[in-house]
Amino acid sequence: MTLARVVVGKNINNVMAASSLNSILFKGLFLLSLIMIFSGFSYGQVTIKEEPEIQELMNRYIQNNSDTPMVRAWRIQIITTNDRSSMDRALVDFRKLYPNNKYEWSHNPPYYQVRTGAYEKKSDLEAFLLKIKKDFPSAIPVQDDIDKKEIIFE
Repeated sequence: MTLARVVVGKNINNVMAASSLNSILFKGLFLLSLIMIFSGFSYGQVTIKEEPEIQELMNRYIQNNSDTPMVRAWRIQIITTNDRSSMDRALVDFRKLYPNNKYEWSHNPPYYQVRTGAYEKKSDLEAFLLKIKKDFPSAIPVQDDIDKKEIIFE
């Protein structure tokens, strides 16, 4: 069996390379830190110049939307009947169960209809529809022309 003697020595080139690499990283991080600190203290101003055609289209869009106060939206129709007394009983029950909800009734011969709510999308009314169906099983969602100010956003 032969024994070998191993001598481990430092390679001066590796030490120098690691030292200069650390120095470069330190300087880079220091410079990056300074940039980040001073960029927080600077303020800028953005100026947007829009084409006259774009401004005209936006003005026309605003005007068209302000001219149409009514939109096609959704209500919950709690009852439809041709018997006025049935409608009156349903209204009394509705007022007792949901005193904070607005409602309206209409007579489209031969039917009397009671509607409540004003929802932009059908999906917006579904939670209340499930709740109201416990008391009014015939309640259904219906589309109606509704004043924009009445829309319930949930």
